[in-house]
Amino acid sequence: MRACRIRATLSFAALAAVAACGNSEPSGPGTITPSGITRVSGNGQVGLIGQPLSLPLIVKVTGSGNTPVKGASVTFAVTVGAATLTPTTATTDSLGQAKTQVTLGSAAGDVTITATVAGTGLVTTFVVTAGTSSATLACSAGQIQTPTPGAVLPGVSGTGICLGGGTAGADYAVVAFHGNPDSSAIASFTVTAHGANALSTPSLTPLLDEASLSPIGQYHVNRAQTAFDARLRMTARRELTAMIPSARAANRRRAAFSVIPANPAIGTLVTLNANGNDACSNPINVTARVAAVSNMAIVVADTANPTGGFTDAEYAGFAAVFDTLVGPLDIQNFGQPTDIDRNGKILIFFTKEVNKLTPRGANGVIGGFFFERDLFPKQDSASVGLQGCAASNFAEMYYSMVPDPNAQFSDARKKTDVQNLTPGTLVHEFQHLINAGRRLYINNADAFEDVWLNEGLSHIAEELLYYRVSGNAPRQNITSATIRSNPPASIDNFNNYQGDNIGRYEVFLGKPSQTSVYAGNDSLETRGATWNLLRYLADHRGSSDADTWSRLDNATVTGQKNLANVFGSDYLTQIRDWATSVFSDDVAGVTDAKYLEPSWNMRNIFPQLVSSSGVPLNRFPLAIVPLSDNAPANLSVFAGGAAYLRFTVPAGSQASIDWSAGGLPVTPLVQFTVVRTR
Repeated sequence: MRACRIRATLSFAALAAVAACGNSEPSGPGTITPSGITRVSGNGQVGLIGQPLSLPLIVKVTGSGNTPVKGASVTFAVTVGAATLTPTTATTDSLGQAKTQVTLGSAAGDVTITATVAGTGLVTTFVVTAGTSSATLACSAGQIQTPTPGAVLPGVSGTGICLGGGTAGADYAVVAFHGNPDSSAIASFTVTAHGANALSTPSLTPLLDEASLSPIGQYHVNRAQTAFDARLRMTARRELTAMIPSARAANRRRAAFSVIPANPAIGTLVTLNANGNDACSNPINVTARVAAVSNMAIVVADTANPTGGFTDAEYAGFAAVFDTLVGPLDIQNFGQPTDIDRNGKILIFFTKEVNKLTPRGANGVIGGFFFERDLFPKQDSASVGLQGCAASNFAEMYYSMVPDPNAQFSDARKKTDVQNLTPGTLVHEFQHLINAGRRLYINNADAFEDVWLNEGLSHIAEELLYYRVSGNAPRQNITSATIRSNPPASIDNFNNYQGDNIGRYEVFLGKPSQTSVYAGNDSLETRGATWNLLRYLADHRGSSDADTWSRLDNATVTGQKNLANVFGSDYLTQIRDWATSVFSDDVAGVTDAKYLEPSWNMRNIFPQLVSSSGVPLNRFPLAIVPLSDNAPANLSVFAGGAAYLRFTVPAGSQASIDWSAGGLPVTPLVQFTVVRTR
């Protein structure tokens, strides 16, 4: 295999379960009809030619509801490369699993192996690599490549690439993307340069006319809200998923009641559970007063809220914001919310119990939340086997913090603080409400959305709110000049509605190799990466934003399977190209649209930002690895993450850039892309 040949795409087309053919049959007497096949383990292994791999290749066959299928016949076959499989046909066990052992052939290179369920169109693919323990430098084994400035070479195959310096010298970046769909995996490998000199910056500095301007605004992260939201989403998945069938049955029987009717009189008192920690137990019942009613919202206020709070007129202002801005925006992009309480309204509950959730002196503030438990019926019904959630308010509702100028329940909160924070938090949480309700009662999904994708969609909702209030739009390559076009309102809009997205993205840029864009940990860096990835994927999909977000919100599958359904089976290749765009976007000379981000010019924006502590950033903060001559760079890259290596090749010379893992080739799940920047 030539070291400089380009590998076009990642071989993960069948990661997501492929729908069964219409004429598929059950695999054995009395078994469930197979409807999905997924890899369990063994993908991406590397071994010596002629030797068995250390782990077997294992697949799992499932039916409806992700039920394991026992007795299904699975055929394993080598479709690319050379290897021996033992056995070539296996029958699934009680866990729905079948496996085969691989002995690599005598030729070095990638080996592709398919696993197919007999009698169906269900197939998934493994890629493994055969290698030798002897190392050959790329410049010894292949031709010199000297791409033009701005050129991008994706998926470089083999064990390295030989790059030329041309007549004036050349600057390069190598992007090493780890495309294992298992977010817990880490790939460790070494990249070594022979004939290259290190570069210590992620490339361009701001243009002089921009660098001389005053900062446009702040980037910040609300760690308290992020951690709290993640816990709620995980609690819902853990404690409420098993109750979904009961909730659906109750909804079909209309076994429900309305806590608040459609048009209650102002001043009406109701009792609501304000517990933001427990799903179905330990209710914190408070008395709340109806303060405003609009076409789409009912606003209620805890009667024990601290003094110095909102007036009824101000509560009516929040209802108007929901009617005219937040509600229509989310509905247009994500879909209509459910109406389980049959009042046609969203309940917005202002209570001091939300303030209590933020410890004094915390880094950030919990501004509000949606809790999936409120979509579940309250009462059990043993006669029909229904399980209820006793602490549910049984309403589509949002909980909001309140002004607390005297710091009675947590740190002091001024009216203006709550007024500025609430719309962005509300648009974020309303996406969660729409997503959960439609999964429960409209699309009949088996589970709530994976936390990383659910949060990513809510961060998209924040971005959409910024576009709406600022008058800007996606795919305008927004710069600092765009943001400051109508100060101070334009800068305030950026800070209030997009500042958190930029702040989380900045955390990601500081640790890209340690961030999985589809991780289950819901860290700040994952959120920042996921928001930017979703924006990139939507910008490149070729349809309207609303169509993209609506399809993601109206799915029966979750996580990466949801991405595959909306963006295509090659979605991991698209994520690889996004990882490249994080570096290559707005680099002079890069013209291939796959490596550009149409909506935001981050290289221009970031140098103009100041941190929440008021410190100017003055740079594009992508962490890079300087690659020095004969100084190996030892890397560990999380699945879904990427490392960015920078170096220059002197004029009239060449550099061999080589990679290996413990003397063997790097797993084929790591893909290398080269970008020439000068």
